[in-house]
Amino acid sequence: MADHLASLPGGSLAPGPQDLRETAPGARGVALVTPAGDAVAKVGDLPGGSLLAPAAGRAVDRPLGVGPDERSPRAVVGFAPLGGPAGRRYVRVDLPADVLAGQRRAAAVLTVSVLSINSALVLLVLFFLRHLLAPWETLLARARQMGEASDAGGDEVEFLLATFERALAALAAPGRTVEDDIAALERTLSASLQSGLLLLDDQGRVLALNAVGAALLGAELAEPGLPLTRVLAGQPELLELLAAAVAEGTAPRRRECVVRSGRDRLTVGLTVHPLRRDDGEVRGYLVLFADLTQVQRRAEESRLAESLARLGEMAGGVAHELRNSLGTLRGYLTLIERRPGEDSIADFLSEIRREADHLERVLEDFLSFARPGTARMRELALTRLLLRTAADPVLTGIEVRVHGSPLGDAVLLGDPQLLERAVRNLLHNAAQAEREAGRQGPVEVSVVFQPEGVEVAIEDRGPGLPEEMRGRLFHPFATSRPGGVGLGLALAHRIVVLHGGRIRLEDRPGGGTRALLFFPRDTIVTMGNETPTG
Repeated sequence: MADHLASLPGGSLAPGPQDLRETAPGARGVALVTPAGDAVAKVGDLPGGSLLAPAAGRAVDRPLGVGPDERSPRAVVGFAPLGGPAGRRYVRVDLPADVLAGQRRAAAVLTVSVLSINSALVLLVLFFLRHLLAPWETLLARARQMGEASDAGGDEVEFLLATFERALAALAAPGRTVEDDIAALERTLSASLQSGLLLLDDQGRVLALNAVGAALLGAELAEPGLPLTRVLAGQPELLELLAAAVAEGTAPRRRECVVRSGRDRLTVGLTVHPLRRDDGEVRGYLVLFADLTQVQRRAEESRLAESLARLGEMAGGVAHELRNSLGTLRGYLTLIERRPGEDSIADFLSEIRREADHLERVLEDFLSFARPGTARMRELALTRLLLRTAADPVLTGIEVRVHGSPLGDAVLLGDPQLLERAVRNLLHNAAQAEREAGRQGPVEVSVVFQPEGVEVAIEDRGPGLPEEMRGRLFHPFATSRPGGVGLGLALAHRIVVLHGGRIRLEDRPGGGTRALLFFPRDTIVTMGNETPTG
C-alpha cells in the first residue's frame, strides 16, 4: 500500500478512498497517518484515538505487524513508512484476524498434503526406476556386445554414441548392395507375416519367397537370383500380372488371380508395392498375397443363403395373398351354389370380380419386382415427370403440391415409365398416410439441387414410420397396412437403384414421413440453367 501511494502523483499527501482501497480491498480499514497518530485520510472501520497506538512506541522505520492483542483483538495491524524523514507519513492497514488464521491453517494443511504427495511420487519413481531404465540397460548391453573391449570403461553415453556411429558407418559402407537391404527386409518380415511374401529386384529376379508363399503357389523355396518365369512356371496368370508390373513399372493393388496348388485351384488376392531409393528410382518390388478361396466361398454361401431367405419370404407373401383371395372366392362360389336363384348373386359376382382384380394386382406387382424390364433410357424432365405422376386419378381427394427448383428443371437420363411407377408408389403411400391421419393433404413434393446430384423429397403428415417396419421397409411383402401387398417400396427401391440412384425413408420433422430419392450427377444431362454438355 505504501509503494502504491508513493507512485501516485500527490497521492501521499491527500489520497482518495479509491486509492486506499485499490491495493487492499479485503482490509477492514486503511489509513494514512501522521507521526502524531492523526489520520490524513482513512477508509473502513478503524478505532478511535491515536492510530499509531498499536505500535506501542516502537519506531516504524520498516514494515511492522502487530496483533491480535488487547488493543486489536480481531485484527492484525500492519504499518509501513512512507516518504522521507522530513515529511514522514505512515500507512496503517487492518486485516481480519480470523481470515488470516484460516489462511494460515489452510497453508499448513496444504503443506502437509504437498509433502505427502511428493513423498508418494518419490516412492513411485523409485519403485518403477528399474522398469524405466530397462530399455537403457538393454541398449547399453547390446552396444557392449557389438563394441570393443576398450570402450567398456568409458562414459556410457559416449560409448552408446560411438556404437551408433559405427553402425551408421557400416550401413553406408560402399560395398553394401541392394540385395543386402532387401535380404534384411525379408528376414524382418517373413518371420511375422502369415501371408505369402515375394521379393523381386528391379529386373524381375526373385530375391526371396517365404514358406507361406511357397506353400500357396505349390513351389519350392527359391534361391535368390532366379528369374520370375522359372519360379512361377506353373502359375501363368500370376506370372503375367507380375511380369507386366515389372515391365511397366506399375504397382497393381488389390488384384485377384487364380493359382494352382497341387490339384486345387485357389483364388489369391495380392498387392504389389514398389521399393524406391531416396531419389525415387525403383529398386525392387514387394508382393504380398493371401488365399481368398475360403473367404470368397463363405461370402458366396452367405449371399446364396440370403437370396434363398428372400425368395422364401417372397414365396410366402405370394402364397399368403393367393390363399386369402382363393378362400374368399371359394366362399362366394359356395354361397352361389346354395342360393342360385337369389338376387344377391350380382353382389357376390361383384365381390368375386374385386378379389380377381386384387389377385391380378398382386401378380403384376410381383412380376414387376421380379423382372422390372430393360430400362429404355432417354432424356426426361424431372419436374414434368413429377407433375404428371401427381395427376394420377387414384390420388383424387388428396392435394399434392409439386415444387420445382427455382434454378430450373433437371433433365435426367432414365426410363420415364419405370420412374413414374416408382414415384407413383411413393405418392400412393403418402396419400394413404394422409387418409389414415384424417387429412386431405397436402403431400409436398420438392426438387433440390445438390453438388453431387439432384434430390426429390416426398413428404406427408401421416402417422409416421412404424417401429416394427423400420428395418424391413424395402423388403418384398413387408407391409403394416391391412390389405397392402408390400411390394410398392420394394419395387420403387429396385427401379431407383436400376437408374444408379438411392432411396431412403425418414421421419419428417413435425410428424409424418419423408421419402428421399437421390440421382447422382453422372445420371443427369443438365441441372437447372446449365448448358447441355452434348
